[in-house]
Amino acid sequence: MTAVAPNPFDLVRLSDLRATPDPDTDPALQRQIKAVSRTILTAINRPSILPRSYTETREVGRSGVLLAQWPVIRIDAVDLAGTAMRPLVSGPGPIAGATVDPADEAPPGRPQMLRFSAGAPLGLGFARVTVTYTAGYQVTAEAAVVPQGGSVATLEPYGAWASDGGVTYAEGGALTRVTSAPAAGQYAIDGVGGYTFAAVDAGRQVALTYGYVPADLANAAREWILERQAYAERVGLQSKSLGGQETVSYRIAAVPDFVAPVLQQYASVVPPC
Repeated sequence: MTAVAPNPFDLVRLSDLRATPDPDTDPALQRQIKAVSRTILTAINRPSILPRSYTETREVGRSGVLLAQWPVIRIDAVDLAGTAMRPLVSGPGPIAGATVDPADEAPPGRPQMLRFSAGAPLGLGFARVTVTYTAGYQVTAEAAVVPQGGSVATLEPYGAWASDGGVTYAEGGALTRVTSAPAAGQYAIDGVGGYTFAAVDAGRQVALTYGYVPADLANAAREWILERQAYAERVGLQSKSLGGQETVSYRIAAVPDFVAPVLQQYASVVPPC
């Protein structure tokens, strides 16, 4: 069977479902991972949960504009009625600027408002705003010290590592990512949360930034995949009798009951632009 590679939208890894690789059935299982992950992202109305850039054009209400994706990592650009808005800073007088509500530290978090100061050109009615921002579940600047062996494992406080967001020295200066054998000022990743640094960087303090899949969302995907595997052995079967003494019934639903409450916490209710 043809091998299937994982992609950045997968909510679980093949290794989360089985400890020992099986070349005969792994491709089918990887396809199931993709299918369930895609279904979950569609159900929660989010194209991705990992850090990426979004651009939205919306009407500004009295309180500002509710952004569709969260947690917001940074606001990259804001155009309000043809005026480029800068981050809001304190000072005397009517200062024009924009600010975003703070993000919750732990997932699932909550949607965030982009708000404007009294000096913003909102006019008498509603104004249109185009905002470009970066959002997704991310651990930012996790502190680590490079050991003698050069290998550092991420702490993953809220969920499994899923994407690299860069590495800097604690005192400043970005490191360059390479595929293998890093030299001074470089690092490599293994794709599952392990970082490797050059021997010469041993003892240096570094800051790791990476995207992650919230643990409860990953577990919901894993359980749904396992349920689909079990269903494959009883396709279309809703109940069966065991020797006339006992009847076993199977619950069949578009979204399993044990998954739906988890997905509800992550669902975006903001309509697309």
